[in-house]
Amino acid sequence: MNRKQFFRVVYLGLAMMIPLGIISSNPVNGQTSINLGTFRSTALSKHNTYRNTHHSPSMTLSSSLNSSAQTWANYLATNGVFKHSSSSQRNNAGENLYAVYTTASSIDSATLANQTVTKWYNEVSAYNYDNPGFSSATGHFTQVVWKKSTQLGCGAARGVKTIGGTKYNAFYVVCHYAPAGNVTGQFAENVLAP
Repeated sequence: MNRKQFFRVVYLGLAMMIPLGIISSNPVNGQTSINLGTFRSTALSKHNTYRNTHHSPSMTLSSSLNSSAQTWANYLATNGVFKHSSSSQRNNAGENLYAVYTTASSIDSATLANQTVTKWYNEVSAYNYDNPGFSSATGHFTQVVWKKSTQLGCGAARGVKTIGGTKYNAFYVVCHYAPAGNVTGQFAENVLAP
């Protein structure tokens, strides 16, 4: 390609532009669909690796959580919006969101899963174990490693989003967690230091 491809990463309103090549030497797989089996198994594995670091038990995939997460990912992709579902729409599960806007026609399913969970986990650098509690700067991380969350479901969907007059392919990621994490008063026993 002659023009440089960029993608925009957005989660909870924070956006940045990063050249595609920085994330992976081969982020595009030539397909426009997301392989949900690969995506979900990779997301589960990445979650469990981080959870192990924080002395939390491994989670298992839940078909009902996969379904609710996929329904919301489809909604985000269809409507070109980036917002949380209501608690009732996800049966009181916890929820993490992520979106990638790219000029590429696709993104590798495993790369998308790894990139998403890593971005959420990297909020660990701002977490204060001496003063445990919720912060919007660390809420994704604390949900990823929340000890009492035992089931995971994830969905991903491709849509289109126009930003600043440029049309992007948008890949929306939603993960649901049960029981939900980030419960006030329960951080000390659920977010353990490595």
